[in-house]
Amino acid sequence: MDMITRKKSPAKTATPVKKAALKAVAAPAAVPAAVQAEVLAGIGVLNEKQARARRNGATESNLKMRAHLWPDLDEKRLWLRTDKTRKGFTTMPRTMALIVNLIDDISKQVTNGKAVPAGRTYLVLWCRVFDEGFVRIDNEAVAALEAGYGGERNVTTWRQHLAVLRDLGFIDCKDGPAGPYQYLLLFNPYQVIKALNAKGMIQQGTYTALFQRAIDVRATDLTEA
Repeated sequence: MDMITRKKSPAKTATPVKKAALKAVAAPAAVPAAVQAEVLAGIGVLNEKQARARRNGATESNLKMRAHLWPDLDEKRLWLRTDKTRKGFTTMPRTMALIVNLIDDISKQVTNGKAVPAGRTYLVLWCRVFDEGFVRIDNEAVAALEAGYGGERNVTTWRQHLAVLRDLGFIDCKDGPAGPYQYLLLFNPYQVIKALNAKGMIQQGTYTALFQRAIDVRATDLTEA
């Protein structure tokens, strides 16, 4: 039987592809800045809707529990921020109680070891501040009384505690016709505390308690870079 010999076909040579063409295929098309902004805005709206839904759910749950525990409650006996007739309130971090205690604990580090409860003074400032972070004290004696300082040295004590807050970095002060601490600027307390903690001025347990509470209330100040 005759053997049929088949010739092998020559190997095909790959057609060279230009580098520019490869780059054109590999590189994804750039997303226009306007589209990126629209997408980010959409994500922001979604996150806000989710947060609002959580708040509404928590409010509904609290109202149900309150009605169960106090079924005969007259809401007129409550001070409700949602009541549009209510005036004279401020906005402050939910962690303020811990911040006040923290200030009292670390004040001695800028007073040669002397304990100075400047936290109450700080709370008075927050009760007087508006959304500009700016406070004007025209009557120091009245402000001192709000902080619990009475007697002949009330203004002196008030000023000493303001000096502690300034030295710790919580506030800045400018003098005016009413005194050396008439105009005050309140800095973000979380940023101040974060800086003080980096210097080793805050006990770890105290900082951890504040950090945990900040997480609980969804405050991101201590975790921001």
